[in-house]
Amino acid sequence: MIFSILFEDDYFLIAEKPPGLPSQPTVDKRRPDFFTGLKKQLKTERGANFYLGLHHRLDRDTSGLMIFTKSKEANEPLSLLFRNHQIQKTYVCLTKLHKCPEQWEIENHVAQVRDPVLKKMKMKSVHSGGDKAHTLFRRLQAFPRGLLIEAKPLTGRMHQIRVHLAENGLGIFGDDIYPGPKKPAAPRLMLHALRLEWIHPFTQKSMSVECPLPGDFVQFQKQLS
Repeated sequence: MIFSILFEDDYFLIAEKPPGLPSQPTVDKRRPDFFTGLKKQLKTERGANFYLGLHHRLDRDTSGLMIFTKSKEANEPLSLLFRNHQIQKTYVCLTKLHKCPEQWEIENHVAQVRDPVLKKMKMKSVHSGGDKAHTLFRRLQAFPRGLLIEAKPLTGRMHQIRVHLAENGLGIFGDDIYPGPKKPAAPRLMLHALRLEWIHPFTQKSMSVECPLPGDFVQFQKQLS
């Protein structure tokens, strides 16, 4: 598999993660992952000393943009951008057809809990404790069988978008952890990291990089129509 590079300069590289791959190595070292595969591709193309630094992740079945550093010099500036929530991520997803306003936001606290049925960790909104989770939402399009929703997380909690939507009756098609519509059956979680926006820490230029919708997302959207 050849991974697409969508942006690159002396400091940063943005590539398109396909669905179905973990962002980074897992406990099972035999399992392919996006970071290792991309690094191998770039070392093959550009030499064994090519540097690639990992700073964030996407869920296994989420497609779209991930940004990496190309030098150790760039690590701290990018880490600061993430830590200070100065990189705006924009996602799109296909959700259950359910009444919602054109624009809304959810700001609450979420905590990690173990699901006794699924036997895995998941996030849940809580009234006390937990970590702040804040997301802006916009309804982009309504179809006969679902909705196209834009989500802008202002914090970076695990599964934040999925939790906020599912707990408000707008579960994402293909979600195998949080409640979502089962018909029509989606090929995977219909969540895509569409855009990254930030002020470049070295050039001070305003940056915006967008990733086209993948084919499986477009095809499933047609099914909802």
